[in-house]
Amino acid sequence: VMEIKGQMIHVHESNSILFLGSLCVDKLEELMGRGLHLSDIPIHDATRDVILVGEQAKAQDGLKKRMDKLKATLENAHQALEEEKKKTVDLLYSIFPGDIAQQLWQGKSVQARKFDDVTMLFSDIVGFTAICAQCTPMQVISMLNELYTRFDYQCGILDVYKVLEDVTKGLFDASGESFKSTQNHGFYVQ
Repeated sequence: VMEIKGQMIHVHESNSILFLGSLCVDKLEELMGRGLHLSDIPIHDATRDVILVGEQAKAQDGLKKRMDKLKATLENAHQALEEEKKKTVDLLYSIFPGDIAQQLWQGKSVQARKFDDVTMLFSDIVGFTAICAQCTPMQVISMLNELYTRFDYQCGILDVYKVLEDVTKGLFDASGESFKSTQNHGFYVQ
């Protein structure tokens, strides 16, 4: 079924009625569903313009949706990248003294330095093996996490650099290797 709108005109010369009409469609799918193409509609017919405007709006809407989705994806990727960057910086600063970590982060080479006065601390958790035998693995992990977190906090406050830690039970500390604490390094490590 095709719906056609138009006007009937009486033609005197041939004593006939002429119907001038155009299809009532506003979507390209409707037109193609009837086996017709856009080229079947006369150029001067407004139906052609209605169909083209509708198709353009649909294309723009689809493009806008794709752009919004791409924007959201990029924002999520940027956020994830920033989070990973922060983790990387935090890890770098937890491994190296601040000035060295900053140089490494900036891509600069780090020169070896010599310090005349350095105090070293070797620590151990007394009875660690016995503690592990009496606790669940999660309790041991929780205890070590609490211990290392407090130790790291104190190292940060006192500008003491933690050189080594291992999960078995020991910590190795150094003070005096940064320019700020060369006078009282022995006191800070106590």
